[in-house]
Amino acid sequence: MNQNSGIEKSDFQIPKGVAGTIGVIACPMLEDELIYDILCDSDEKIIYVVDTGSQGSFVGKLNSNNIPYNMISEYSFDHGINGLDKSKFNLVVCMNQLGLHAEPKSLKSQIESQVLLHSHLFDAILVFYGICGNFGWDISETSSATSEIPVITIRDENGKICDDCIGVAVGGTDNYFRLNKAYTGVLYLTPATATNWDDFMAVSDMARGCDITDHSLMKMLFEICGYKYALRLDTGLGDRENYEKRAQEICKEMNLELIDPEGTWTTLEPIKRAYVEAKSALKSS
Repeated sequence: MNQNSGIEKSDFQIPKGVAGTIGVIACPMLEDELIYDILCDSDEKIIYVVDTGSQGSFVGKLNSNNIPYNMISEYSFDHGINGLDKSKFNLVVCMNQLGLHAEPKSLKSQIESQVLLHSHLFDAILVFYGICGNFGWDISETSSATSEIPVITIRDENGKICDDCIGVAVGGTDNYFRLNKAYTGVLYLTPATATNWDDFMAVSDMARGCDITDHSLMKMLFEICGYKYALRLDTGLGDRENYEKRAQEICKEMNLELIDPEGTWTTLEPIKRAYVEAKSALKSS
């Protein structure tokens, strides 16, 4: 694991020369990770992005990385994409609303419904989420009875589904537990949490029902909860300058000291593993 850069040489061999379609149901907090997977895959691919209203930031990152894509409507996503060439390698990305995290049961229900509805349209579905507050939930298992295609999600090296975006960043449940033990009562700032701060806090348990634009109130909440530090968990992804800027601004606003962890914590292994598994489900072209 590499705390400094987060960009590692992969031990996972991405399959080449495949045909078929992967439907990606994704969380905005993991869009940098999805961009990373796409950039690591040199295969020619056709990318479709669903106009959900939550795709703006993801599309902006596709543009900034010169990755071509096609916008499609939610109707096309739900009923079939006109002109989809099944002899090519296709990625269809549906970026859900971050607000779904405000109620874990609703998030679970939404994703399960999406998997059920779209399982006959794709050759594999990649669920770019953790369990996100739904203890014991395994979308791959729950969908196995109703889906004839593989449903892949983000897991650690032992096969456990990662807890959430922080769990993904540190490599899974076991390392997340060690992180919590080593840094109790500390705010974790990954590139995603820092650059999506307001939206992230709006769906957090700590700020539920609060006006997140009231910085004095938010500062008081952190003080009441005993927070003194923010831990920089740098995955090496996203806008580097903006990440550092926002991390510093958040710490100043919340009266927190920004610190770096001792040793190495972050890794990209879970998201690379998930992408490789999804692509491995496709047939050779």
